[in-house]
Amino acid sequence: MRRHFASFLITLAATQVNAAPPIAGGGLAAQPMKECGGDLALLNQVSGWQTQWPTLWNQIAAPGASARTSALADWAKADEALAADIATMRSSLVSGATAPRAVALRVAQQAEDLLSGLDATSVETAISDDPDFAVRWGALFETEIKPAIRDYVRFLKQEYAPLAGEKSALAASDGACFRNAVAWWTSATIEPSALEEIGERIIVETRADLERRDRQGRRVDRILKDLRKPDRDATGANLIAASEAALARAQAALPRAFVSSPETPIIVEAMAAHLQPSFPAGYYVPPAEGGPAKYVINPSRPEDRRLMAEAIAFHEGLPGHHLFFDYPRQAPLEGFSAGIIEGWAIYAERVADELGLYATPRDAEGMLAKRLWAASRLIVEPRLHDGRWTRQDAIDFMSKATAMPRAEIEIEVDRYLAMPGQSISYALGYDTIVTARESARVKMGEAFDIKAFHDVVLKPGVRPLADVEHDVMEWAAKTAG
Repeated sequence: MRRHFASFLITLAATQVNAAPPIAGGGLAAQPMKECGGDLALLNQVSGWQTQWPTLWNQIAAPGASARTSALADWAKADEALAADIATMRSSLVSGATAPRAVALRVAQQAEDLLSGLDATSVETAISDDPDFAVRWGALFETEIKPAIRDYVRFLKQEYAPLAGEKSALAASDGACFRNAVAWWTSATIEPSALEEIGERIIVETRADLERRDRQGRRVDRILKDLRKPDRDATGANLIAASEAALARAQAALPRAFVSSPETPIIVEAMAAHLQPSFPAGYYVPPAEGGPAKYVINPSRPEDRRLMAEAIAFHEGLPGHHLFFDYPRQAPLEGFSAGIIEGWAIYAERVADELGLYATPRDAEGMLAKRLWAASRLIVEPRLHDGRWTRQDAIDFMSKATAMPRAEIEIEVDRYLAMPGQSISYALGYDTIVTARESARVKMGEAFDIKAFHDVVLKPGVRPLADVEHDVMEWAAKTAG
């Protein structure tokens, strides 16, 4: 199956548009957890049913009466899908295979927020020239789907969450599930201790870079303290405007560092309201059916998110995900490895800095602060999932090691609890690309060309990180020789 995975696999919903009957559960982002047992396969605030179903509803009114009739029949089984998940999770309360309480509460809140928008969604999916379909669709929502979601929310909040644990669902395991999840996401087989070493090294290097660039002579802890101060003048509109301007600068600068550029435009779009409280700052949606690609931005809490707004725009758009996914290639992009996909996007934030694309020194500091965020994951995840750290321990560490606000850290840590191994992809992939680049530069000397290097990394598309390193060193050897 062809997969376009972006920052948090939000676009997974698009791969299941024609799924029938409706699928509940945690979605494809929870797939690595299926072999581990337990409820992490059912509860996921990134790709769970509560994030996917609205996309499916908005595509349900397909042309033709037979297709609409089939859709109604399929969605009449939505209550059965949710009831089956409730039954499984109720059994887990006895067996002890529950997901962490924080994950359950995130999913419950998203589902509860979704309830308030169901009337509007059902109207959007109705075809104006088919009033009978609109009536039947509305009745289905009111009598079956909405009550089923309401029961699901009630179960999670009143029965499940009070009995679920605070620690990672993997904390009592032998570590094999976490290592397998890391390999599934990153394509790399690596021990947790090695991940921590890489994370600590990147943190040390990035802290030194923050001090080196600082024009006021501040020590790094003071810099981070100042960066944590909210931007009281920021608004959701500011975030969107800053992101659009950053992408425009990046588009103009691409020829300076890349052989080729995307042919498809990218636009900035606000995230659905019911996802905003529990979702990170944004995600990328590849182009489809002749339309533009999208950077879907979370405009909530703009006073906290303005610091990294430009870095995230470069990450999700250009020269990040959009350049990677829409890079001119002879064959369509196939397969999946978050190691190269997310590693490239973190690396793209650095390339934007090298191209002078950050509008102010503070925006550039935001890029370095974001790198600290990515590196901290390599320390947090291993310690969360082997039981050394609690959720609060992870929050406390990130509060000191990064410039992120408390609310954002809580969203992040809960994401790590829901999706073991996924966040490792970013800094591990970044480190692979940067290390390969430096090795090639040393080997090639003046023959090293940044455009050619980027083409070597981008042109083959998705593959394991070991293959990326091999491709670069093979190119370097041939060019230098």
